[in-house]
Amino acid sequence: MFVQYFGLVERPFVEVSKDLLAMSNGLSTSATAAYRNGEALMTRLSGPGLVAKKVVLELGDPIRAADRTSVPLSWWATGTPGLFPTMEADLVAAAMGPDLTQLTFQGTYKPPLGIVGQALDSALLHRFAESSVKDFVDRIIADLEHARPEADDRVV
Repeated sequence: MFVQYFGLVERPFVEVSKDLLAMSNGLSTSATAAYRNGEALMTRLSGPGLVAKKVVLELGDPIRAADRTSVPLSWWATGTPGLFPTMEADLVAAAMGPDLTQLTFQGTYKPPLGIVGQALDSALLHRFAESSVKDFVDRIIADLEHARPEADDRVV
């Protein structure tokens, strides 16, 4: 299953790319928090009883170009990994103009549990994936916006 989400950072690409590559620990924290929010959505939709404990985020080597940086990643839940999909994705920062950068998450996952998992994905799991990815990207954008250099307040 394919899932994609994007947002904009009102900062130059060069700054965003540098900060994105420097925040690998923050990405793991954002992934865990995003997964928790996805679990909360699933609990509201299907009832209590979810059993994932933590999310593992593994980052690949970044691929850099003049106007684009792509970070390959894998994302999965621990505790009961056979019950949850593994996400394979790219987190891409791309220049959209002199002071605007687009951050895009493009990923795929295979629903767990075979045919039963495919049925659950249609009914429920895809919403969980979309919610988790949206939350993940929104958290990273907020962190990147917060990393914005402060304006020079000196009077000249």
